[in-house]
Amino acid sequence: MFTKTKKGQLEIGITTMVLAVFVVLLLISMVVYFRFTYLEFEDTKEEILDQKYSGLLNVISGMPEFRCSKNGAEDECLDASKLYNFKQKILKDEIEDYYDNIFGNANGIWIDVIDPFSGNNHYLNSEFFGIYGEKETKGLIYSVPVSIYYPDYKKYKIGILKIQGEL
Repeated sequence: MFTKTKKGQLEIGITTMVLAVFVVLLLISMVVYFRFTYLEFEDTKEEILDQKYSGLLNVISGMPEFRCSKNGAEDECLDASKLYNFKQKILKDEIEDYYDNIFGNANGIWIDVIDPFSGNNHYLNSEFFGIYGEKETKGLIYSVPVSIYYPDYKKYKIGILKIQGEL
């Protein structure tokens, strides 16, 4: 009934080649599109994390648990004696869940003190104050300089408040 001709076979071969080229071009364009979309999502994720942890740095430096205060008036610094006892206090008082909600999923929050004072007092010699989690230096770290006040010695020192963000 139907007879195969060389012209018909040639038309089928050409159609198959055109479809194959079309499919290959379609796959290449999809790979390129999804690659750029993925990179855009990564950039957006970094921007969101930057905003999140920058906001958290501001929240931490403004918390009354750490702020310097004298006669009810707060100052623009962090109190070293409050920082020194903070981590032990929240573990002892079983209020860690409250701070888990505030600090979110930060892996660690600490303050590195630049050139600590000399003396016999342990919190004055501390090179860092651990606030939350563990001090780690791998991964993304967000930081801001802070002023630290040592009330027993009536001296100020500069520290760097650091947050180890999620990886």
